[in-house]
Amino acid sequence: MASNDYKFNAPPVVATNNRVTSQGQAPDSRQGRGSVRVANVIQSGESLKVIAQGTQFYFRTLTANILAKESGGIFANYAQGEGLNVTLDNAFSMIELQNPNSFPIVFEIFVGFGGFIDNKLIFAWNNVPNVALPTSPTAGATVINITDKSGSQITDINGNKFYALQRLAIVISNVDSGSTYLIQKADSAVANGPAIAAVFPLTSIRLDVGGNYRMTLGGGAIAAIVSEIYAAIPA
Repeated sequence: MASNDYKFNAPPVVATNNRVTSQGQAPDSRQGRGSVRVANVIQSGESLKVIAQGTQFYFRTLTANILAKESGGIFANYAQGEGLNVTLDNAFSMIELQNPNSFPIVFEIFVGFGGFIDNKLIFAWNNVPNVALPTSPTAGATVINITDKSGSQITDINGNKFYALQRLAIVISNVDSGSTYLIQKADSAVANGPAIAAVFPLTSIRLDVGGNYRMTLGGGAIAAIVSEIYAAIPA
């Protein structure tokens, strides 16, 4: 099994059943049937197989459209909140996912039998924590690259892992009493290049922006602490 496949041990699916009750109906057995949740990142152009049994799936979280097909089916395009429901005799044992986009995407998929109960609004932000990424947690770095991690796995300062859905903000604290630092374009090699903001001595700034930026003095130490805040789901 490939390293990027997910497998769940469950009793095999019996797609057909020739036993009937006294009323002429197939017996209803739920033994060994349940649902699973899988969250991960798929890089641009890559695929991933979720080995899980069920009669339906849906995407609880999705940062961009994705291609998916169940075993025996064909690829279809899905957006967040969309999925597929099939009859028991068409139960599947695997779902293959493909990312057709030019950027990574984060997904969270539910797979199982029976009907899902989902009364939340899309997007249910109260179920998505704001996670602080320690971009530069100690003062003194010579270059601070602030690279947007949306659509990738991140680790907070306590070592907890998450999948970043969207950057909410950049927080920069200047702990120097005499230097002003610029938030410059991503490839800047100087201290006074094109910038989007300035951080004055002994102040902090919050920038509610996405994208990539850099802090540099052209070789000198930067007395600043930088973190990024992301909407994220647990990995």
